[in-house]
Amino acid sequence: MHYGIVAIGSRGDVQPYVALALGLKERGHEATVMAHENFKEFVEGYGVQFIALTGNVEAMLQSEEGMRTLKAGNIIAFTRYLQKITSKTSETIIADIYEACKKADVLIASLLALPWVQGLAEKLGKQWAIVQLNLPTIPTKAFPMAGLDILNFPAYNVWTYRFYAFAYHKTSKKLINGFRKSMDLPPLKISLLKKIADEKILNLHCFSPSLLARPNDWSHQNQITGFLFLPTNKQNKIPEDLIHWLNAGDRPIYIGFGSIPIPNPLLLISILTELLETTTHRFIFCQGWSPPIDLPKHPNLYQLKSISHQWLFPHCKTAVIHGGVGTTAAVLNAKIPAIIVSVIADQPWWGKIIESKKLGVHIPFKKLTAQKLLAAINKTQSPEIKSNAFGIGKEISREDGLQKTIEALEDYLVLNKQNQ
Repeated sequence: MHYGIVAIGSRGDVQPYVALALGLKERGHEATVMAHENFKEFVEGYGVQFIALTGNVEAMLQSEEGMRTLKAGNIIAFTRYLQKITSKTSETIIADIYEACKKADVLIASLLALPWVQGLAEKLGKQWAIVQLNLPTIPTKAFPMAGLDILNFPAYNVWTYRFYAFAYHKTSKKLINGFRKSMDLPPLKISLLKKIADEKILNLHCFSPSLLARPNDWSHQNQITGFLFLPTNKQNKIPEDLIHWLNAGDRPIYIGFGSIPIPNPLLLISILTELLETTTHRFIFCQGWSPPIDLPKHPNLYQLKSISHQWLFPHCKTAVIHGGVGTTAAVLNAKIPAIIVSVIADQPWWGKIIESKKLGVHIPFKKLTAQKLLAAINKTQSPEIKSNAFGIGKEISREDGLQKTIEALEDYLVLNKQNQ
């Protein structure tokens, strides 16, 4: 079986699908990952077949408009920006995906790729499924939709998903129906999300059930399987001087925002400078997709461009991150507490979950100060939070989300074939 995996988004939105492709290959399947062109070296570095989609996500986020929307922290403005830049390259991307999807037996869609993959699956008569990493969009009485968690009781919770489906349809129907017209498909008169639910498309949520249990009122096709972790890659070379630095003192505090550029670099510089001058804590700063920033030279600070989280995090005592699903999973898997300094999108949601489970602290970036960060560091070193982080890390290591995800896909496809 040949799986065509369409992964749209940042590094944290693509990396788990590389893990999925590797797992599928181990089961005897063929897998191709389709993602924006800036992921070519990363994906192919794992020996996974890759098809580049037009556009560079890193450059999009680092653009003047991208940085402005990140700094504002407004999810509506950020969504509109993503739709704007997507529309500019949509025709080319659709052509890229269309040619690749014709060669696949099964299509896998990330959440951001839904409009294209659903339409292509319908046009080509392909089986397909959703593998999403965050933001459950399936109505439930158990908890409200992320971002609308002002209240929490059954009737309100169900309403939040209806509102989201309505808003999603309103903001995306022009894009979706324009694409469907180009494929000679009839326009959708209902929400794409409702169509997916009505057709009982498999929807796998790849995060740990230890963080969010599967609601009892979900239909069978909606499941929570667990995080998708990449195996250790020999390409992840660790600098020798980093190893010496780690061995020369106490375990450090990791600071890095991954594939989300730091919205206000001057603020972070001032905070880190103050903590270096007033405490004995050691810090590792990872630049990631942020433009280079002028951090102070200090013996208690080690700076680098990128690093394997899987290798580094177990050497740290806590990690200050933006709260994307991939980095959050890596911190928990390392059995250390997290300090989530959320910027936008699903990050505040993960931050609230981490704090409610007493696995760390959540601070919105807009409210970040040196005093708040120091207090968060001290809090994460409490016996309770350290014990909780260690415990959930052990649970996650036993879950084997990759295996469960692949088994769910295979079972679903077998059942569909029998029903045809």
